[in-house]
Amino acid sequence: MSIVDKLNEQQVERLLIEINNLKDIVNDVQDTCPLDYSKVINLSGLEYFLADVFDLELPRCEHHHQNRWRNYRLKKNVPVMDKIDE
Repeated sequence: MSIVDKLNEQQVERLLIEINNLKDIVNDVQDTCPLDYSKVINLSGLEYFLADVFDLELPRCEHHHQNRWRNYRLKKNVPVMDKIDE
């Protein structure tokens, strides 16, 4: 069973949109075309999608906000991942 089998309909749709956006960016770079700003800015959708599907989170700062300058980690506390992030 693949992970795609575990996704709901909305997640599958998001996956297809985001992977095609990533493909288009790679194609543009390989063809030495200028990058399209809207394609690059839409990569944030891929970030949030992958974080949602793989149950990832950003560490929180002392004010309990997500710290976007640190690496994602598994939501379940895994000591090895905490050490990698430091």
